[in-house]
Amino acid sequence: MAIDACSRPVGSLRIEVPAVAEELAEIRRRLAGWLEPIGVSATGIADIVLVVNEACTNCIEHAYRDVDAGPILVDASHDCGQIIVDVADKGVWKPPPTQPSTRGHGLPIMRAVSAGMDVMSSPEGTTVRMTFDAAPEKN
Repeated sequence: MAIDACSRPVGSLRIEVPAVAEELAEIRRRLAGWLEPIGVSATGIADIVLVVNEACTNCIEHAYRDVDAGPILVDASHDCGQIIVDVADKGVWKPPPTQPSTRGHGLPIMRAVSAGMDVMSSPEGTTVRMTFDAAPEKN
């Protein structure tokens, strides 16, 4: 997913929508539209959109369980060498299950596809920060 983010100035992206499944397509569309002018390859866009969609899906399925849906906040920025995407909610963190099942693969997928991933939770909500390598491609 090599890009030359230093030579293509594009502002940051901020999306705040209700944590409902109907908003996922809009998040994916806006994120892909923001990544393209930066110079991210089609494969890179697909990877980033995949893991951000997974993080947003986790907000929808887990953060607001048994309460009214609150917001999902997606903040994306880039700096020479990195794209940083935060996906935040104002819900309650639910630790992943300890027993193997057919579910619970989202966090491992996000870790595998991104260059780095951290989960920060507090009583005010959870933020998943993902970083992606944006180093220029070597010719």
